[in-house]
Amino acid sequence: MIRLSREIRFALASPTELNQQLSNGAEKNSWSAWPNTSRIVPQMRMAVVVEGTPHAETGYLCNVTLIDQALRQFVNETLIPDVARLSLSELPDAATVLRQAFEFLRSQTFDDAKLSSVSLHPSPYQSFKIETQKQAMISLTHQFEFSAAHRLHCETMSAEENLATFGKCNNPAGHGHNYVVEVSVSRETTTEKDAGSISLGRLSEIVNENVINVLDHKNLNEDIDAFATLNPSVENICSTIFQWLESHIEATGCRLSEVKVFETPKTWASYRG
Repeated sequence: MIRLSREIRFALASPTELNQQLSNGAEKNSWSAWPNTSRIVPQMRMAVVVEGTPHAETGYLCNVTLIDQALRQFVNETLIPDVARLSLSELPDAATVLRQAFEFLRSQTFDDAKLSSVSLHPSPYQSFKIETQKQAMISLTHQFEFSAAHRLHCETMSAEENLATFGKCNNPAGHGHNYVVEVSVSRETTTEKDAGSISLGRLSEIVNENVINVLDHKNLNEDIDAFATLNPSVENICSTIFQWLESHIEATGCRLSEVKVFETPKTWASYRG
């Protein structure tokens, strides 16, 4: 089974701006947002994942122009006309828009590929997703960050073994990282009007209280009881954060799906329930 992802970037342009751009030529899935605008409006991304078996001759699972067309059709013909004239306080929540997009996209044809998921990214730090196999669920992923120091060291290993295993990360004085934490939670929709939105405020309260305020500007080895004997590798950090959060998230009626911790932009570990 092969999975293929394609996304578009767009701004909530006015109907007038949209019509002008449509009349100026063919739609383009350029790196920048399209339709575009210089006004201060939401700039978002929407992505589709399809899955299946690639065509034996072309190697294509799906011609991505089909995905582009379907996404553009929803954005240009439904989303922008519906919301472009609304005030900021009247704009719908992202989960509602995602549910509308999913209902539209699952009726579209993508060659022989099947729709796997649809996601909406209102910002670089937040995303909502619906998976076809779990279409009653909407998941939210939100980023948090903290700065901390740690030393990778195992007391059961010799100094030579520690140095060979952890290299500079075994420095006795420790070293620091600006960690990025992605927390993914999901909730089942219960009615047609229930888009499955999750309170960002409540999620932030839970994560800040139980993770960020605990770890930020701390020496993980010396200040955090959980790492007194547990080596604070990025793998252990993400699984520990998951344990800290799971019961609090469940108490809100949601499910903690995944915790992903970026130690650097090049290195991350994740833990799923």
